[in-house]
Amino acid sequence: MKHRLLLAFLFASLLGQAAFGAAPVPPWRELFNGRDLTGWKLIGGGSKVWIEDGAIVGQMIRGTDEHTLITTDERFGDFILEAECKDVGVLHTGFLLRCTEAPVEAKVRLFGYQIKIDPTPRSWTGGIFDDFGKSWTWMYNLENDARARAAYRHGEWTRFRVEAIGRALKVWVNGVPVTHLLDDKYRHGPLALKVHSLPATAKAEQETYRVHFRNLRIITEQPARFAQPMDLPGREALPPPAK
Repeated sequence: MKHRLLLAFLFASLLGQAAFGAAPVPPWRELFNGRDLTGWKLIGGGSKVWIEDGAIVGQMIRGTDEHTLITTDERFGDFILEAECKDVGVLHTGFLLRCTEAPVEAKVRLFGYQIKIDPTPRSWTGGIFDDFGKSWTWMYNLENDARARAAYRHGEWTRFRVEAIGRALKVWVNGVPVTHLLDDKYRHGPLALKVHSLPATAKAEQETYRVHFRNLRIITEQPARFAQPMDLPGREALPPPAK
């Protein structure tokens, strides 16, 4: 009797797989080969950038008056991105999405959605702002979300997942949903990793601070098929501050 029940179960399972098909395998592509910056380029700044232990490392240098951006040669519209980041020391950094060239008078070379890596007590890592170099506008902050603020671990490898599909931008930090922004200001462009500028008057200690990026991979083929559910409702971008 037990053998007949087992055979029936296996037969039903096979029928189910035939009817519904196996789950599709996400078509991940590696963005960084772990050895050199093939497929990437440096824009602006003057910060030190190198490869170490399979990671892209950025170090602030005193006397740099604009941010250094490590950008992809390839441009992206809709995608799913996964990456890991670790910061050593208190430095501001992040990922820029769908970048566009900034006007000549701007303080940075690229504009775009910046996913903030925030080592300050505020802990808004995973929030999104629009960066203008010397100034910025928060589009989505974590002010009222204690769960999101607790997701980041300063000085440890942090896992990011970003889904940029249409006007919805969703961010997870270490598996915790932190951002669900609805906006359409930036639609297509390269990705960039940011190394913050550092004035000449900064403390020498700050030149020892580093940021590490590794395991960068992306889905660009039908990314909506591989989107994950998120329990955060979509939220329109915060209005810019009054001038």
